Amino acid sequence: MPHRHLFRNLIAAAATTGIVAGSLGVSAAPAHAVAPEDGTVIQLADGSYLPIVPVTGHPGVAAVGYRVSGGQLRAYDQDGVQLWARSTTGTQLSGGYDFDADGWPDVAVTISANTGSTCGVSPLTTTTLHFYQGATGTQHTPLSPMNDICWSFPGTTPYPTHQWSELAPLWGDETSTLFTSPYYATTSWYLGFGGGSFNTAGALYYPSTSSYDSTYTNAQPNTYPTGTDYIQYAHVANGLITSVSGQNRAVFWTSGRVVQYSIGALSSGQLVADRPYLTGGRTDIAGRNYGLVGVDPGSPNSVVLLSGTSNYSLYQDAITGTQSYDQWGGIERHVSVYNAAANTVDDRFFSYAHDASDGHKYQNRVSYPAHPFVQRSGASRLAYNVFRDGRWRLHVSQPGSTASLYELDDVFLWDIVDVDGDGTQEWLISPTRNAGDPLGPAYYFPKWQTGAYHWNESALTLTSIATFTDAIPYLQRTFTTANTTSSDGSLAAAHVVADGGVRELLVRTSSGAVQRRTL
Repeated sequence: MPHRHLFRNLIAAAATTGIVAGSLGVSAAPAHAVAPEDGTVIQLADGSYLPIVPVTGHPGVAAVGYRVSGGQLRAYDQDGVQLWARSTTGTQLSGGYDFDADGWPDVAVTISANTGSTCGVSPLTTTTLHFYQGATGTQHTPLSPMNDICWSFPGTTPYPTHQWSELAPLWGDETSTLFTSPYYATTSWYLGFGGGSFNTAGALYYPSTSSYDSTYTNAQPNTYPTGTDYIQYAHVANGLITSVSGQNRAVFWTSGRVVQYSIGALSSGQLVADRPYLTGGRTDIAGRNYGLVGVDPGSPNSVVLLSGTSNYSLYQDAITGTQSYDQWGGIERHVSVYNAAANTVDDRFFSYAHDASDGHKYQNRVSYPAHPFVQRSGASRLAYNVFRDGRWRLHVSQPGSTASLYELDDVFLWDIVDVDGDGTQEWLISPTRNAGDPLGPAYYFPKWQTGAYHWNESALTLTSIATFTDAIPYLQRTFTTANTTSSDGSLAAAHVVADGGVRELLVRTSSGAVQRRTL
């Protein structure tokens, strides 16, 4: 039985008695001096903030950030100095991987070009991925352009789907190899890099055609009564490259299953494991597995899927005051813990947006932070949000499980980050309903107040550290990481700027101002 009251009392007490930091000049001394590059964002000369990624092994350059604007891809160092610029017509970025293994995070841009044809009322395009080496900006185009797919269903307007996008490159920390897959793939490719250029390090058949069935010994029947292993038009790979039982593998979710492939040449044994399943056992839904995928830092063979919407959705809705940013919220909302070594899944179904004649867009809606793991000795807990019966609940799971230890009413967890650099992570939580408010279905939007809390694993409690008035964390989309990715092609993290030896949390106020606040 989830222990809701203990949490609720802690949050309510913190909202009325917590320390107000930053804006009132009350702050704790930093635990140790920090250098500017220890932050996750820098402020550029125009006043905007740019997410950065660490650079290793290059004295003078500790971090790099990338921005596409005005037809230019630009790279900046940790001091905001422009390192290089390249002309581009693209707007979609992916990156953070190091395909040339030189210590510089690299980046890719997706380019679209009209074909002159239309799909319904939309132009058809070709899409191409251009990769850039972080150190020099040298461009590489190892993959051929691909045409959009035009979808036409009875009673609907035809629409196109791009094949290459920021979702295409998947990666991990064990290898510089990239796994590249079109949105609706039939074949996917491993890309290596050597001698100044890309090379094909292998290929695989995607679980979307009969080649999957006829080639792979370990292919399993899908959970629909089709009589095949594959599912036609299986959706985009959502996963990463990680080490399982000492072997680097591509582990990813697609329609109705999670799979593992070894890295290398195509062969009958290349598919190491296939685990078909449908959340809630429902064959009336499409088996979507969109959302965040992360490797449990305390149990590396456990790969977690939080299927729903990013916290960036509520952040945008809070700014506009409308429930409009991502109304479908991942469509099929569930949480899965995949034991890659045993090829087993612990899955918890929450909702399907199209139930009740599309009436469940928000009922049992799962919203996940960029950093959902509550680290401890051994398997981690998971922390995420669920909107049910008109109110948010913060779920904290049992270790390595989908079962909830706690469900805390009327609060929303934005992220779990180490704000002050002392090695202890802060939970950034906003109330969504005050203690004196009447109960009712009107508490989707967060209050413009955020508390910082510390989790005590021994006592299983949250302790208030500070309260930021008129503020929610300033979320920005950033690159995925070696251990955490998403079907958005990005993560929406809370950010810290380090300046003059002090780390400060970036927040947004109700008036739209971006400010720095200290603990």
